[in-house]
Amino acid sequence: MNSPAEDVSAILALSSSATGLAEGTDLFISREPTTPDAVVTVFDTGGFEPASSTERNEFPTVQVRVRGRRMGYDIAYSTMNTIKGVLHKFKNTTINSTVYQGIWASSDIISLGYDENDRPTLTLNFRIHRTA
Repeated sequence: MNSPAEDVSAILALSSSATGLAEGTDLFISREPTTPDAVVTVFDTGGFEPASSTERNEFPTVQVRVRGRRMGYDIAYSTMNTIKGVLHKFKNTTINSTVYQGIWASSDIISLGYDENDRPTLTLNFRIHRTA
């Protein structure tokens, strides 16, 4: 199975008509580049123990982080809200040979403030149920 962050990134890229995101351009996995200013990065954040050793059910978690343009809080928040709409309640779909039973937001949008370049940063955490 791929890392959950890889698959969630693929989901967001496949939903580019809603999100406008493209992997490697403004959508990244595990490492947030210094440029461009406005980016989305998906991080693996652990999760919960599998159901049992005989089942192939996994319950990982990911964090999606949006960094906006300088002083662009409203647009960054709107981007995160769109991502929340795409991922929350995403269900019963196969991504990269893995069946995603469901993805749910486990928090609301969290503001981390602004970085040293006055770019707003927001995060949102998701829990996942997937099966190989």
